[in-house]
Amino acid sequence: MSQKMSSTSPDRDLTIKFVESISDIAESDWRQLSRSGHFSNPFVDPRFLSVLEKSGAVTAEKGWKPLHVVAYSGSELVAFMPLYLKGHSFGEFVFDWAWANAYQRHGLEYYPKALTASPLSPITGPRLLHCSLSDEQQLAVINTVSDWLEQNHISSWHINFLDSEGCDVLEQSDLLARRDIQFHWHNQNYLSFSQFLEYLKAKKRKNILRERRQVATRGWTFEWLSGDEASNEDWQCFYELYKKTFDEKGSWSQLTPEFFPQLAERMGEQVLLLFATKDEQRLAGAFFIKSDTHLYGRYWGSLVDEEFLHFETCYYQGIEYAIANKLKVFEPGAQGEHKLARGFDPVLTYSYHYIVEPAFREAIDKALRYESKEIDQLFDYYQAHSAYKLTSKDS
Repeated sequence: MSQKMSSTSPDRDLTIKFVESISDIAESDWRQLSRSGHFSNPFVDPRFLSVLEKSGAVTAEKGWKPLHVVAYSGSELVAFMPLYLKGHSFGEFVFDWAWANAYQRHGLEYYPKALTASPLSPITGPRLLHCSLSDEQQLAVINTVSDWLEQNHISSWHINFLDSEGCDVLEQSDLLARRDIQFHWHNQNYLSFSQFLEYLKAKKRKNILRERRQVATRGWTFEWLSGDEASNEDWQCFYELYKKTFDEKGSWSQLTPEFFPQLAERMGEQVLLLFATKDEQRLAGAFFIKSDTHLYGRYWGSLVDEEFLHFETCYYQGIEYAIANKLKVFEPGAQGEHKLARGFDPVLTYSYHYIVEPAFREAIDKALRYESKEIDQLFDYYQAHSAYKLTSKDS
């Protein structure tokens, strides 16, 4: 499988190639690229992506072969795009299992496929990190990768959870657009959790207060630790909570015990650990990452099955933290329409897909157009059933 590519853009000669690890890119190159401002999203920060690789969470053996795309103008790194050759569809949150099954029924190989995303993270953000490349230059990178995929018999390429800037560029490409819905909380400059509740419909407000009261009266307390504060013992405790919960659900806990402390060492100021304690025992916890503007809820684990504990740990504590720290948005993870009743708003997410086989491309394009209409209807439904007051009568 060839790993060399080259492309010439109208404004600047670009040398485009693959690298098999984040560590193959020099620190000095990253410093140049950091001027783009894209690293404000922690899930495409090279430190985050590097820890995924070095901790053994994202490896070829686990079905995630790193093959990142880099573009140089002379000796200067001007673009980077995370890319993985996948042997499965786990850890993506944009579901294409039906596509894989259709390929198999027709005697075709769906895997390996290519994925551009932040592994194991349903977080919207930039996917082609670049220094002032024009739309035409960005498309040159995209088209060069598409050509390489065809030449190397890769079935498809999936670019997941793309931000609006990236969507604007890919709308000019041959990739197929797909949408889905998440639920995010938006801070309206609230001064307290109580003030946030005042903006909700009376029934929703009362339900939240009831849920929080039940957790509090059972004796639960909560402790926030930053990555700089958490010890190796703290991370080991959380990993056991995380793994037990994943295993009980029959899910694959792809992160390793080394991931959490390694990430805390590299990005300690952005990593947060929350423990839920009862009778002086840490029985549940949640893992968060933050930027200057966003709080991201990522993983949760518990040794007990207690009503409303998940909501308190993963939602209400996060909202309180975001208010106290003046963060604009709280993203608690993928799916979960139950978040709607708890003050989270529906938000559209976007992915783009390059299907090499013409017949399947046509069929998937048709299916996505139908799916898009369903998403529109569902989004309208969620907006109509917002937890927030629309008129004074709702109070």
